[in-house]
Amino acid sequence: MSYLDAIARFADALNDGADEAVPVSAVTRSNLGYYRGNVAANRGSALQAGFPTVMALVGVSYFDALALAYQQAQPSVSGNLHDDGVALADFIAGFAPAQSLPYLADVARLDWAVHRAHFAADVPPADLTPLQSLSPAEFGLVRLSLHPACTVVQSGAWPIHAIDRMHHAGPPAQLDAGGESVLVLRDEIHLLDAAAARLIDTLQQGLNINAACEAAWQICADFDPGPTLSLLFGRGLVTGFAIS
Repeated sequence: MSYLDAIARFADALNDGADEAVPVSAVTRSNLGYYRGNVAANRGSALQAGFPTVMALVGVSYFDALALAYQQAQPSVSGNLHDDGVALADFIAGFAPAQSLPYLADVARLDWAVHRAHFAADVPPADLTPLQSLSPAEFGLVRLSLHPACTVVQSGAWPIHAIDRMHHAGPPAQLDAGGESVLVLRDEIHLLDAAAARLIDTLQQGLNINAACEAAWQICADFDPGPTLSLLFGRGLVTGFAIS
């Protein structure tokens, strides 16, 4: 057995209490339970830190049980605990005990976006001087690179912005108010209309400005992309560009 295989088996044993065939000494094998407990505690603490709104909605005991079930179903794939919650929202969407809270997965997606934005790299804004000489037609062909701390989260059914505000001393959320979209900027959350969310989302997918505007107009024919583009440029969120 190679060293890499041995490490993989050891990692499996830390996640699966039934896996005792890990190639370690008898003394280490007898202590695997302690290692498992430490791993579970560390991962659980990281998940609590990454999903504060989810935890506030369900309570600490429920969240700890959810986190443990997630850990058992989703072995850690990174040595960085800040990455551990990447699949939690999808796990919640299929987690039977959470089906009575159908908004919880979308709230988890917002929590995760805020978490990732908080730890995203600092990237300086692009020098926009070359764009000033472009004609409107040329400007429409520009593809933008946006800051890694800039993320759009969309919920088709649930007021995720109102739910988040409720847990930051805001008014009670009305769950029947319909879906909401938000823009996460580092530690800020801004409510977006659906067309603005589509514009930013398609820009992040690599579409040029013309194509992104066309996608937004499919949501709302009267949408004015100017304020949204001004937000991106004015807040220094454009970190690069190219003309396609």
